Amino acid sequence: MRAFWSGEISFGLVTIPAKLYTATKDLTPQFHQLHKECGTRITMVRRCPKCNKDLPYDQIGKGYEVAKNEYALFTKEELAKLDGDETGGSIEIVEFVDPLEVDLAYVEKSYWIGPGSKNVRGYDLLRSVLAETKKVALAKVRLRTRTRLALVRPRGKLFALDMMRFAEELVPGDELAPADQKEPSPREKQLALHLVEELSGPFDPARHPDEYRNAVLAAVDQKVEAGEVARDVAEEAPAAAASTGAQVIDLAELLSRSIKAAGNKPGPAKARDDEHEEKAEKAAPGKTAKKGKRATG
Repeated sequence: MRAFWSGEISFGLVTIPAKLYTATKDLTPQFHQLHKECGTRITMVRRCPKCNKDLPYDQIGKGYEVAKNEYALFTKEELAKLDGDETGGSIEIVEFVDPLEVDLAYVEKSYWIGPGSKNVRGYDLLRSVLAETKKVALAKVRLRTRTRLALVRPRGKLFALDMMRFAEELVPGDELAPADQKEPSPREKQLALHLVEELSGPFDPARHPDEYRNAVLAAVDQKVEAGEVARDVAEEAPAAAASTGAQVIDLAELLSRSIKAAGNKPGPAKARDDEHEEKAEKAAPGKTAKKGKRATG
């Protein structure tokens, strides 16, 4: 697995080299917009409605809306200054907290923290201390351009880094709280507790798969088997001409092309004959070979 960030964990005067790795992936099935008539994928354009023309990326600026249809304009240099130094990178621990006190609504995205060097004494020390005290570290960490809060917590032999939302990013739900009601009866409470006990068990997310994703993939397989597939012809020419960039590889198509190419190539014996013929021509350039050269192209 390749790290996307290198830096250090720091608390007090202690610094621990560390690297970050992606710990999650979004497997939600994605649907694209297609033209029903021809099956071509729809493209999104950057268009100025006032000038009535499409704009290249270098003609697009950024602005912060201060009033209706009024924007404070920023240049790339000003935005870069606000971002700060992109080269600096550290996970700065500011305090240690009880994980039970952290509302899960603050947790946004998780990463793995791996050791950044072969010397892992400091890494293991911090992990063992957090595990023994049953604490997690609240830290400030900058990924890409913005400094955010995060939790550093031991998970097995590694650390997990849980990126967090700021307090002002949570929408208060006080107004949604129900009005005070009559207390439940002892009988109702006893039945509810019994039901909780019956449904209690160890947490195992693998027992609860993504039913929506499985249903979508099954439906896609049925569509493919029934031949209900649209081919985006408009994308074929640019994809074939492009020498770089991510492309969707059709393995069956590549195998088919490989078989055709292999059928047009000479066998080992014919290849040796052509090689001997070529050497003979180089040795006697004035003479004309008796055999015609194999056409290429």
